[in-house]
Amino acid sequence: MIGTVRVSARYFSVLIVGILFPIATPAQMPPSSADQSVLKGRPHLFGPGIISTPDAEANASFTPDGATFYFAKHTPGWSRDTIVLSHRRGQNWGEPEVAPFSGLWTDTDPSVSPDGRKLLFASNRPIEGRQLPRKDLDLWYVERTASGGWGEPQHIRSAVNSDSMESSPSVTRDGTLYFESSRPTDHPGPHIYRSHLANDEYSPPEILPFSKETNDMNPVIAPDESFIIFFSLERGGIGGGDLFVSFHRGDRSWSSPKNLGAPINSISFESAPGLSPDGRTLYFASDRIDRPTTRTRRVNYRELENELHAIQNGLSNIYEVDISDLQVLNDSG
Repeated sequence: MIGTVRVSARYFSVLIVGILFPIATPAQMPPSSADQSVLKGRPHLFGPGIISTPDAEANASFTPDGATFYFAKHTPGWSRDTIVLSHRRGQNWGEPEVAPFSGLWTDTDPSVSPDGRKLLFASNRPIEGRQLPRKDLDLWYVERTASGGWGEPQHIRSAVNSDSMESSPSVTRDGTLYFESSRPTDHPGPHIYRSHLANDEYSPPEILPFSKETNDMNPVIAPDESFIIFFSLERGGIGGGDLFVSFHRGDRSWSSPKNLGAPINSISFESAPGLSPDGRTLYFASDRIDRPTTRTRRVNYRELENELHAIQNGLSNIYEVDISDLQVLNDSG
Protein backbone atom coordinates (compact mmCIF):
# COMPACT_ATOMS: atom_id res chain seq x y z
CA MET A 1 0.00 0.00 0.00
CA ILE A 2 2.69 2.47 0.99
CA GLY A 3 4.66 1.57 -2.10
CA THR A 4 2.02 2.87 -4.47
CA VAL A 5 2.65 6.15 -6.25
CA ARG A 6 -0.04 7.90 -4.31
CA VAL A 7 -3.23 7.18 -2.42
CA SER A 8 -6.15 9.51 -1.82
CA ALA A 9 -5.16 12.71 -0.05
CA ARG A 10 -8.02 12.26 2.36
CA TYR A 11 -6.86 8.78 3.35
CA PHE A 12 -3.14 8.80 2.51
CA SER A 13 -2.53 10.68 5.74
CA VAL A 14 -4.47 8.06 7.69
CA LEU A 15 -2.33 5.27 6.26
CA ILE A 16 0.97 7.09 6.69
CA VAL A 17 0.23 8.31 10.18
CA GLY A 18 -1.16 4.98 11.31
CA ILE A 19 1.76 2.97 9.97
CA LEU A 20 4.75 5.25 10.46
CA PHE A 21 3.75 7.05 13.64
CA PRO A 22 2.20 5.62 16.80
CA ILE A 23 -1.49 6.42 17.09
CA ALA A 24 -3.83 5.40 19.85
CA THR A 25 -6.53 2.95 18.88
CA PRO A 26 -10.08 3.80 19.97
CA ALA A 27 -9.66 1.54 22.99
CA GLN A 28 -6.48 3.42 23.99
CA MET A 29 -7.84 6.90 23.47
CA PRO A 30 -8.61 9.04 26.51
CA PRO A 31 -12.20 9.37 27.71
CA SER A 32 -14.20 11.82 25.64
CA SER A 33 -17.55 13.57 25.79
CA ALA A 34 -17.87 13.13 22.02
CA ASP A 35 -20.65 10.62 22.48
CA GLN A 36 -22.76 13.37 24.03
CA SER A 37 -24.82 14.92 21.26
CA VAL A 38 -24.70 18.75 21.34
CA LEU A 39 -25.56 19.74 17.79
CA LYS A 40 -29.14 19.06 16.74
CA GLY A 41 -28.48 18.07 13.12
CA ARG A 42 -28.75 14.44 12.05
CA PRO A 43 -26.59 13.42 9.07
CA HIS A 44 -28.01 11.58 6.08
CA LEU A 45 -26.64 10.34 2.77
CA PHE A 46 -26.17 13.08 0.21
CA GLY A 47 -27.59 12.31 -3.23
CA PRO A 48 -28.02 8.55 -2.69
CA GLY A 49 -27.63 6.65 -5.94
CA ILE A 50 -26.19 9.68 -7.76
CA ILE A 51 -23.53 11.26 -5.53
CA SER A 52 -23.27 8.58 -2.86
CA THR A 53 -23.09 5.19 -4.56
CA PRO A 54 -21.52 1.76 -3.96
CA ASP A 55 -18.27 3.38 -5.18
CA ALA A 56 -15.97 5.26 -2.80
CA GLU A 57 -16.64 9.01 -2.70
CA ALA A 58 -15.18 11.86 -0.67
CA ASN A 59 -14.82 15.66 -0.70
CA ALA A 60 -17.53 18.25 -1.17
CA SER A 61 -17.37 21.71 -2.72
CA PHE A 62 -20.03 23.86 -4.37
CA THR A 63 -20.04 26.76 -6.75
CA PRO A 64 -21.31 29.92 -4.97
CA ASP A 65 -24.80 29.52 -6.43
CA GLY A 66 -25.00 25.93 -5.14
CA ALA A 67 -25.82 24.68 -8.64
CA THR A 68 -22.69 22.58 -9.23
CA PHE A 69 -21.13 20.11 -6.83
CA TYR A 70 -17.52 18.88 -7.05
CA PHE A 71 -16.28 15.73 -5.34
CA ALA A 72 -13.82 12.88 -5.86
CA LYS A 73 -14.19 9.22 -6.74
CA HIS A 74 -11.40 6.91 -5.66
CA THR A 75 -10.52 3.27 -5.94
CA PRO A 76 -10.82 1.10 -2.81
CA GLY A 77 -7.02 0.93 -2.67
CA TRP A 78 -6.81 4.73 -3.04
CA SER A 79 -4.31 4.42 -5.89
CA ARG A 80 -6.37 6.51 -8.30
CA ASP A 81 -8.56 9.54 -7.61
CA THR A 82 -10.61 11.54 -10.09
CA ILE A 83 -12.48 14.80 -9.61
CA VAL A 84 -16.06 14.71 -10.85
CA LEU A 85 -18.94 17.16 -10.83
CA SER A 86 -22.72 17.10 -10.83
CA HIS A 87 -25.19 19.82 -11.80
CA ARG A 88 -28.37 20.44 -9.85
CA ARG A 89 -31.52 19.56 -11.76
CA GLY A 90 -34.39 21.08 -9.80
CA GLN A 91 -34.44 19.29 -6.46
CA ASN A 92 -32.15 16.51 -7.71
CA TRP A 93 -28.61 16.10 -8.94
CA GLY A 94 -27.65 15.10 -12.46
CA GLU A 95 -25.43 12.21 -13.45
CA PRO A 96 -21.82 13.06 -12.50
CA GLU A 97 -19.22 13.72 -15.17
CA VAL A 98 -15.44 13.89 -14.99
CA ALA A 99 -14.21 17.45 -14.44
CA PRO A 100 -12.62 18.89 -17.61
CA PHE A 101 -9.22 19.26 -15.93
CA SER A 102 -9.21 15.76 -14.38
CA GLY A 103 -9.29 12.15 -15.58
CA LEU A 104 -5.62 11.47 -16.34
CA TRP A 105 -3.60 11.99 -13.18
CA THR A 106 -4.49 11.41 -9.55
CA ASP A 107 -6.61 14.46 -8.66
CA THR A 108 -8.54 14.99 -5.45
CA ASP A 109 -9.71 17.50 -2.82
CA PRO A 110 -11.55 19.96 -5.10
CA SER A 111 -12.24 23.29 -3.39
CA VAL A 112 -14.08 26.14 -5.11
CA SER A 113 -13.16 29.62 -3.86
CA PRO A 114 -15.99 31.65 -2.27
CA ASP A 115 -16.19 33.92 -5.33
CA GLY A 116 -16.27 30.93 -7.71
CA ARG A 117 -13.40 32.25 -9.82
CA LYS A 118 -10.87 29.60 -8.81
CA LEU A 119 -10.92 25.90 -7.98
CA LEU A 120 -8.01 24.47 -6.03
CA PHE A 121 -7.15 20.78 -5.85
CA ALA A 122 -4.39 18.33 -4.99
CA SER A 123 -2.66 16.31 -7.70
CA ASN A 124 0.35 14.15 -8.46
CA ARG A 125 0.52 15.46 -12.03
CA PRO A 126 3.99 16.41 -13.25
CA ILE A 127 5.01 20.04 -13.10
CA GLU A 128 6.33 21.84 -16.17
CA GLY A 129 9.35 20.27 -17.81
CA ARG A 130 8.74 16.84 -16.32
CA GLN A 131 6.94 13.82 -17.68
CA LEU A 132 6.53 11.50 -14.71
CA PRO A 133 3.94 12.08 -11.99
CA ARG A 134 5.08 13.22 -8.57
CA LYS A 135 5.44 10.66 -5.79
CA ASP A 136 3.35 12.87 -3.53
CA LEU A 137 0.75 15.61 -3.98
CA ASP A 138 1.06 19.31 -4.67
CA LEU A 139 -1.60 22.01 -4.78
CA TRP A 140 -2.91 23.21 -8.13
CA TYR A 141 -5.69 25.48 -9.32
CA VAL A 142 -7.78 26.33 -12.34
CA GLU A 143 -9.40 29.69 -13.04
CA ARG A 144 -12.66 30.64 -14.70
CA THR A 145 -12.41 31.62 -18.32
CA ALA A 146 -14.44 34.28 -20.11
CA SER A 147 -16.66 31.52 -21.51
CA GLY A 148 -17.47 30.22 -18.03
CA GLY A 149 -15.33 27.08 -18.20
CA TRP A 150 -12.07 26.27 -16.46
CA GLY A 151 -8.62 27.14 -17.75
CA GLU A 152 -5.55 24.95 -17.73
CA PRO A 153 -4.33 23.67 -14.33
CA GLN A 154 -1.68 25.88 -12.74
CA HIS A 155 0.87 24.70 -10.20
CA ILE A 156 1.00 26.99 -7.15
CA ARG A 157 4.43 28.52 -7.38
CA SER A 158 5.36 29.52 -3.86
CA ALA A 159 6.52 28.15 -0.54
CA VAL A 160 3.11 26.48 -0.22
CA ASN A 161 4.26 23.44 -2.21
CA SER A 162 7.25 21.55 -0.89
CA ASP A 163 8.99 18.21 -1.25
CA SER A 164 6.42 16.83 1.17
CA MET A 165 2.72 16.20 0.53
CA GLU A 166 0.28 19.11 0.26
CA SER A 167 -3.45 18.48 0.05
CA SER A 168 -6.92 19.56 1.23
CA PRO A 169 -6.85 23.22 0.13
CA SER A 170 -9.54 25.60 1.40
CA VAL A 171 -9.66 29.37 0.97
CA THR A 172 -11.36 32.32 2.64
CA ARG A 173 -13.02 35.28 0.94
CA ASP A 174 -9.79 37.28 1.13
CA GLY A 175 -7.83 34.43 -0.47
CA THR A 176 -6.09 33.09 2.64
CA LEU A 177 -5.22 29.47 1.98
CA TYR A 178 -5.54 26.66 4.51
CA PHE A 179 -4.18 23.23 3.69
CA GLU A 180 -2.71 20.01 5.01
CA SER A 181 0.96 19.15 4.77
CA SER A 182 3.49 16.73 6.23
CA ARG A 183 6.77 18.63 6.57
CA PRO A 184 9.88 17.12 8.17
CA THR A 185 10.75 20.46 9.80
CA ASP A 186 7.71 20.18 12.06
CA HIS A 187 6.31 17.54 14.42
CA PRO A 188 6.04 14.23 12.47
CA GLY A 189 2.88 13.67 10.51
CA PRO A 190 0.31 15.93 8.83
CA HIS A 191 -0.68 19.32 10.22
CA ILE A 192 -2.81 22.28 9.16
CA TYR A 193 -1.08 25.31 7.65
CA ARG A 194 -2.17 28.79 6.61
CA SER A 195 -0.76 31.06 3.92
CA HIS A 196 -1.86 34.64 3.22
CA LEU A 197 -2.37 35.93 -0.31
CA ALA A 198 -0.96 39.34 -1.24
CA ASN A 199 -0.27 40.65 -4.75
CA ASP A 200 -1.10 37.18 -6.15
CA GLU A 201 1.66 35.60 -4.05
CA TYR A 202 1.25 33.27 -1.10
CA SER A 203 3.27 33.97 2.03
CA PRO A 204 5.43 31.28 3.67
CA PRO A 205 3.01 28.87 5.38
CA GLU A 206 2.54 28.95 9.15
CA ILE A 207 1.31 26.01 11.15
CA LEU A 208 -1.88 26.61 13.14
CA PRO A 209 -1.10 26.76 16.87
CA PHE A 210 -3.46 23.97 17.90
CA SER A 211 -2.01 21.65 15.24
CA LYS A 212 1.66 21.82 16.21
CA GLU A 213 1.77 18.67 18.30
CA THR A 214 -1.18 16.73 16.88
CA ASN A 215 -1.78 15.11 13.50
CA ASP A 216 -4.68 17.06 12.00
CA MET A 217 -5.96 16.68 8.43
CA ASN A 218 -8.53 17.71 5.84
CA PRO A 219 -9.22 21.31 6.90
CA VAL A 220 -12.15 23.30 5.57
CA ILE A 221 -12.27 26.96 6.53
CA ALA A 222 -15.41 29.08 6.75
CA PRO A 223 -15.41 31.80 4.06
CA ASP A 224 -15.24 34.50 6.77
CA GLU A 225 -12.50 32.55 8.61
CA SER A 226 -14.69 32.31 11.72
CA PHE A 227 -14.19 28.56 12.18
CA ILE A 228 -12.33 25.60 10.78
CA ILE A 229 -13.45 21.95 10.70
CA PHE A 230 -10.93 19.17 10.31
CA PHE A 231 -10.31 15.47 10.81
CA SER A 232 -8.01 14.03 13.47
CA LEU A 233 -6.92 10.62 14.66
CA GLU A 234 -5.20 11.67 17.87
CA ARG A 235 -7.67 13.80 19.82
CA GLY A 236 -9.86 11.06 21.22
CA GLY A 237 -13.44 10.55 20.23
CA ILE A 238 -15.89 7.96 19.09
CA GLY A 239 -14.26 6.12 16.21
CA GLY A 240 -11.05 5.67 14.29
CA GLY A 241 -11.16 9.29 13.15
CA ASP A 242 -13.45 12.14 14.15
CA LEU A 243 -14.32 15.63 12.96
CA PHE A 244 -13.41 18.62 15.14
CA VAL A 245 -14.03 22.37 15.08
CA SER A 246 -11.92 25.30 16.22
CA PHE A 247 -13.17 28.91 16.29
CA HIS A 248 -11.10 31.90 15.23
CA ARG A 249 -10.98 34.44 18.05
CA GLY A 250 -10.97 38.21 17.64
CA ASP A 251 -7.39 38.30 18.93
CA ARG A 252 -6.35 36.03 16.04
CA SER A 253 -5.98 33.02 18.32
CA TRP A 254 -7.90 29.77 17.93
CA SER A 255 -10.14 28.00 20.40
CA SER A 256 -9.28 24.55 21.68
CA PRO A 257 -10.65 22.08 19.11
CA LYS A 258 -13.93 20.40 20.05
CA ASN A 259 -15.32 17.12 18.80
CA LEU A 260 -18.51 17.56 16.75
CA GLY A 261 -19.99 14.65 18.65
CA ALA A 262 -22.45 11.97 17.69
CA PRO A 263 -24.27 11.40 15.43
CA ILE A 264 -21.97 13.33 13.09
CA ASN A 265 -19.06 11.24 14.33
CA SER A 266 -19.49 7.50 14.67
CA ILE A 267 -17.47 4.38 15.40
CA SER A 268 -16.33 4.52 11.75
CA PHE A 269 -14.04 7.02 10.03
CA GLU A 270 -15.38 10.53 9.44
CA SER A 271 -13.20 12.78 7.33
CA ALA A 272 -13.06 15.09 4.29
CA PRO A 273 -15.31 17.91 5.56
CA GLY A 274 -16.82 20.46 3.18
CA LEU A 275 -19.28 23.32 3.60
CA SER A 276 -22.30 24.64 1.75
CA PRO A 277 -21.84 28.18 0.30
CA ASP A 278 -23.64 29.69 3.32
CA GLY A 279 -21.62 27.62 5.79
CA ARG A 280 -24.72 26.20 7.46
CA THR A 281 -24.49 22.65 6.11
CA LEU A 282 -21.57 20.30 6.63
CA TYR A 283 -20.66 17.59 4.14
CA PHE A 284 -18.26 14.82 5.09
CA ALA A 285 -17.09 11.35 4.12
CA SER A 286 -17.89 8.31 6.25
CA ASP A 287 -17.60 4.57 5.79
CA ARG A 288 -20.36 3.93 8.34
CA ILE A 289 -23.00 1.27 7.76
CA ASP A 290 -26.29 2.33 9.31
CA ARG A 291 -27.66 -1.16 9.75
CA PRO A 292 -26.73 -4.16 11.89
CA THR A 293 -23.41 -5.64 10.79
CA THR A 294 -24.12 -9.00 12.44
CA ARG A 295 -26.35 -11.29 10.42
CA THR A 296 -29.26 -13.07 12.07
CA ARG A 297 -29.19 -15.88 9.52
CA ARG A 298 -27.01 -17.38 6.83
CA VAL A 299 -27.22 -15.48 3.51
CA ASN A 300 -27.24 -16.95 0.02
CA TYR A 301 -25.03 -15.70 -2.81
CA ARG A 302 -27.55 -13.23 -4.22
CA GLU A 303 -28.04 -11.68 -0.78
CA LEU A 304 -24.28 -11.49 -0.35
CA GLU A 305 -23.94 -9.66 -3.67
CA ASN A 306 -26.67 -7.23 -2.60
CA GLU A 307 -24.72 -6.47 0.56
CA LEU A 308 -21.45 -5.97 -1.29
CA HIS A 309 -23.02 -3.66 -3.88
CA ALA A 310 -25.18 -1.66 -1.50
CA ILE A 311 -24.48 2.05 -1.15
CA GLN A 312 -23.40 1.51 2.43
CA ASN A 313 -20.96 -1.33 1.85
CA GLY A 314 -18.05 -0.09 3.96
CA LEU A 315 -16.60 2.25 1.32
CA SER A 316 -16.83 5.98 1.98
CA ASN A 317 -19.97 7.91 1.10
CA ILE A 318 -20.79 11.60 1.39
CA TYR A 319 -23.16 12.75 4.12
CA GLU A 320 -24.77 16.10 4.82
CA VAL A 321 -25.89 17.59 8.13
CA ASP A 322 -27.28 20.92 9.31
CA ILE A 323 -24.73 22.75 11.49
CA SER A 324 -26.56 26.06 11.77
CA ASP A 325 -26.26 25.70 15.56
CA LEU A 326 -22.47 25.16 15.43
CA GLN A 327 -21.92 28.29 17.52
CA VAL A 328 -23.15 26.42 20.59
CA LEU A 329 -19.78 24.66 20.67
CA ASN A 330 -18.08 28.03 20.72
CA ASP A 331 -20.35 29.44 23.40
CA SER A 332 -19.78 26.44 25.64
CA GLY A 333 -16.22 27.53 26.33
